[in-house]
Amino acid sequence: IGNSMSTKGWRRWVYRPQALPLRRVLYQVHLWLGITVGLYVVVISVSGSAVVFRRELTRWLLPDGNIPNTGYPWALVILEWFVDLHDNLLSGSIGRDLNGVGAVFVAVIVLTGTFIWWPGRQRWKQSLMVQRTQARRFSWHLHSAIGFWSLIFLFGWSVTGIYFAFPEPFEWFFNRFDQDPSDFQRPGEGILLMLIDLHFGRFGGLAIRTLWVILGLLPAVLFITGATVWWKRTQKK
Repeated sequence: IGNSMSTKGWRRWVYRPQALPLRRVLYQVHLWLGITVGLYVVVISVSGSAVVFRRELTRWLLPDGNIPNTGYPWALVILEWFVDLHDNLLSGSIGRDLNGVGAVFVAVIVLTGTFIWWPGRQRWKQSLMVQRTQARRFSWHLHSAIGFWSLIFLFGWSVTGIYFAFPEPFEWFFNRFDQDPSDFQRPGEGILLMLIDLHFGRFGGLAIRTLWVILGLLPAVLFITGATVWWKRTQKK
């Protein structure tokens, strides 16, 4: 009986996932977490894109590394404000901890969104692209397509955001599976370092930096499209 129920549930997931009770629960978690931390996501998204060219702008305004007699350039003052907003929410260590908690919520949103995205075997290809349809469905298709294609970036940003605030659990994990204290290549650490490079776009040149500015705004777009879908459904009801 157990195997029969398991097979039936798997077939429903493959062909009609909308009928699964688990999907409905995860949809509610995804929805209300997204609404709760939506403004936080927008702030982190916009501030992250704003500081992508931090190194280049600093080298351009301070080519010799010295602060001129006229004072710190106002453009760098604004830029550092965005850096503090993105890293610490303008609140020091408390803001850094809140940032870590927010990153945990974002990771849950990403994981639940990945489960919700699957529309069934017959329609999964359609969910990869934005379909031309009525306004409410257009927002849903846009939200779904952007979420799928930016999945790796969103999950990587959330994981590294957690690490920047709470590095201790990661260090414990790496040390737990590395019994050699003289080994500088701990299991799993390479993946984290790769995600950190992905977080900042520390590879490539100007084209990658420009692309990262655009990609950094995707979480804000996801919040806007998701909130639009929720609002239209609420109005309809």
